[in-house]
Amino acid sequence: MKLPKLLAVSAACTALVVGLSGCDMAEQAGRELAAKAEQSAKQMAQETLKESVITLNEKLDEAQKSAETWIDQPPASNEPGSPDAPEAAKPVEPVSTTIES
Repeated sequence: MKLPKLLAVSAACTALVVGLSGCDMAEQAGRELAAKAEQSAKQMAQETLKESVITLNEKLDEAQKSAETWIDQPPASNEPGSPDAPEAAKPVEPVSTTIES
């Protein structure tokens, strides 16, 4: 009777060792997968940031060129009395107020 118990204990121990080694392998595979995922996420973030910086630089270049052309242009003719002058720039005609008594 001791032999079947010994075989049963031996089989249980063997199953336990195989199970634990499987867990270690799964843990190691999980760590490797997590490391690869982290590396991939970093690379994607760097690419996105690079594209954003390039787009921002292009927009800034356009704004700078626009500002330079705007600065280099002579001022528009806003002399008082000119037909294209804004209302605030036109001369105000004096209003005569006479008080009759």
